[in-house]
Amino acid sequence: MWRVTGWALRTWLKVTIGLGLGVLGMWMLADRFTAAAAICAVLVEVWATGALAREWAYEARSSWWWPR
Repeated sequence: MWRVTGWALRTWLKVTIGLGLGVLGMWMLADRFTAAAAICAVLVEVWATGALAREWAYEARSSWWWPR
């Protein structure tokens, strides 16, 4: 279970950092697209967080560390 929790946290952190760098790059290169990039980043972040939470919950139900 800790392996999956670590994987989910690492994946969330990678997605968050990648989206942040993407928004920063849009801000530095093309100021007029910054708002659109930020909105897209927020939408992707919400979707990715929900998907990771569902994956973690599925793994928690199927391989908890105590017997059922």
